[in-house]
Amino acid sequence: MQKTAFTTDEQIEMMREELRQAKKGKGKKKSLLLKATGLFVFAIIVLTLLFTLYSVLLAKSKGETPSLLGYQFYVVQSGSMSPAFEVGTVIISRTPKDSSKLKVDDIVTFKTKDGATVTHRIIEVIKAEDGQIKYRTKGDNPINSPDRELLEPQQILAKFVAKVPLK
Repeated sequence: MQKTAFTTDEQIEMMREELRQAKKGKGKKKSLLLKATGLFVFAIIVLTLLFTLYSVLLAKSKGETPSLLGYQFYVVQSGSMSPAFEVGTVIISRTPKDSSKLKVDDIVTFKTKDGATVTHRIIEVIKAEDGQIKYRTKGDNPINSPDRELLEPQQILAKFVAKVPLK
C-alpha cells in the first residue's frame, strides 16, 4: 500500500508567500513604467489645457475670437437661425481659405459694418460688374427677410463646420 503525503497548512502558506514575492518583483517594474507613462500623459494634457486657456484669455483680452487649432467657437445668441441652430447652440467654424469662393447654402459668421458678429446662410452669390463677389445672406428662421447689406468676402470671419450637440 502506498503512503499518501499531504501538504501542511504551513507549507501552503509558504508557497503562497513565495508567489506573492515573485509577483511583487515582476509587477513592480510594470507598475513603475505604467505610473511613469500615466504621469507623462497627465502632464501633457494639463500643459495643453493650460496653453489653451492662456490663448483663449489672450485672444479675449485683445477683443478677438478665441480659436483652437484653427477652429473658432461661437454661441448662437438669437433665434435668427432657428430651426438649424437654437439659441445657446455652440457652433464650430473655420476661417475659409478663400472667402470669395463660398457658395449658396454655406453658413458663415461675419462682422456687419456696424461691428456685430452674425451667423447666417448665404442665399445668393452676386458678381458685380467690376468682378467683385458679394453675398446676400439670411437667417434660416422663416420670419426673417434677407439681410439688407450685401456681404463682402473680407467681412467673413468663418465658415460653419459643425455644431456641438448639447442635448
